[in-house]
Amino acid sequence: MKKSRKITGLLAAAAMLAGLLSGCGAAKTDSTPVQQTEEKASLAVTEEAAAESTAEADKPDTSEPVTLTMYLIGDRPVDNDEVFAKINERLQAEINTTIDVKFMGWGEYEQKYPLIFASGEDWDIIYTADWCFYNAQATKQGFYEITKEELEKYAPMTAETMYPDAWEQAKVDGKVYMLPMNYKEITAYVYMARGDLMDKYGITSVSSLDEVETYLDAIVENEPSLIPLDVGSDYDKLFMFDRMWNKANWETEEKVTGIGPWQAMASTGENDDTVTVKGNFDQPQFLEVATRLQDWKNRGFWSKNAVVNTQNNTESFQAGKSAMATMNVNTAKSLYASIMEEHPEWDIRVFDAQEDIPAVINSYIANGMSIFSKSKHPDRALMALDYLRNDEECNSLFCYGIEGKHWEPVGENGLKSLPDSGSYPYDGNCNWGIRNDTYWRTIDEGGIPNLSELNEKWLSTARSGRYQTFVFSDAQVKNEIAAMNEIFNSEYKLLGLGFTDDPEGDIAKLRDKMMAAGAEKVYEQIHQQALDFLKNQ
Repeated sequence: MKKSRKITGLLAAAAMLAGLLSGCGAAKTDSTPVQQTEEKASLAVTEEAAAESTAEADKPDTSEPVTLTMYLIGDRPVDNDEVFAKINERLQAEINTTIDVKFMGWGEYEQKYPLIFASGEDWDIIYTADWCFYNAQATKQGFYEITKEELEKYAPMTAETMYPDAWEQAKVDGKVYMLPMNYKEITAYVYMARGDLMDKYGITSVSSLDEVETYLDAIVENEPSLIPLDVGSDYDKLFMFDRMWNKANWETEEKVTGIGPWQAMASTGENDDTVTVKGNFDQPQFLEVATRLQDWKNRGFWSKNAVVNTQNNTESFQAGKSAMATMNVNTAKSLYASIMEEHPEWDIRVFDAQEDIPAVINSYIANGMSIFSKSKHPDRALMALDYLRNDEECNSLFCYGIEGKHWEPVGENGLKSLPDSGSYPYDGNCNWGIRNDTYWRTIDEGGIPNLSELNEKWLSTARSGRYQTFVFSDAQVKNEIAAMNEIFNSEYKLLGLGFTDDPEGDIAKLRDKMMAAGAEKVYEQIHQQALDFLKNQ
């Protein structure tokens, strides 16, 4: 009806214009100019109507209300439902859509993540990353393919703002199955320690493995009610292994680095143009690291039950059960303000755990969001993700919580965490896949006091690894990867926690099991694909 009235009005206006022109010049002109004017006006109206009709046809249909199910990893914040109620108000008003959020805890996500794809459950969106099953599920058709045409139709804000490199990095066998984060990020690790205990035992710094050892020794000897470092969940079983392993390898000429899927336990030298791929267990540094981890375990630095512990080390630290935690800096930023609010007497201190190893400039696919290949509403899922990424209200709610309750703005790009932030921690809600440089805020008040100093150091040396954007296709070795995954979750993690009485002998057993599982075939595949990757750089 609105279109009809608009067209009728335009025709009437054209007729009046023709009459005026005719009346003013009737004595001196013939009817030809008037006729041409009428034809032009009629043509303009027809073209406008056609354009409106085409635009209306291309517009996504949102007449049907839809509720999407979205999976995130980590622990559900106390105020998550309250925050998403506000997000859903916005989404419902804009695209007639709401989101139901489910979480996979840090202690269960490695087992649960692959299972929900085969569960028969009806769901739509999931967090993913190069370290969180992206390649594995993309090659198994677990994710919905996202084309540029669909992106432009259903997620136009994302199509306009996505970094071109991000789109290229997300490709698996030439196809895209993820919306990568729109955020330039570095990953650096820190130690978080109790300042009150450091002062008590005369310890001034915890920023190297040797200093950590001194601090943990003091806790073992003097604080029997505390677990020095309570690692052990699926999330952080290999945190200390990684710190030792990365340090040992960075100090070698070869600069040994991991390559391929983590289940393969594969590595190569960054300076090796021939890309000789070995199992970590065949690298000379592996025995050195496993032996030190055995020593730390025997000295009581973590629990004897670490293998079955389902609480990650940050949760234990926050609960007052342990004296130190290790984590990446983004987790530390989320945790620091809430712990200081709850326990100012602990005098929490944060130390650089990189030990002169350059921080990593992450690929864009270090965090992202994907759509389930069997989703009944992939179009609406794309639309919802478009708003979560690019709508300032949705993005800020997801990333920081409710303004005035969990946070308040400081300047143009800063924020202050408020007392209720403990119920929705800053950057602590698996919002990483929708991070956007345009709206990102950092904690300016109530945050880690020495963070600027740490950032300056990390940024001055940050680098991208040679194989940072290498994506391995396991199409030819799916069975071997599945078998290696079982070994990774048992023998490998046991060595990573120091649970061995004979490091050298257990490494040999690990190697034998890996070879029997088909490791050589997998390593040859990684080798060939990595060579092709380097040719295209």
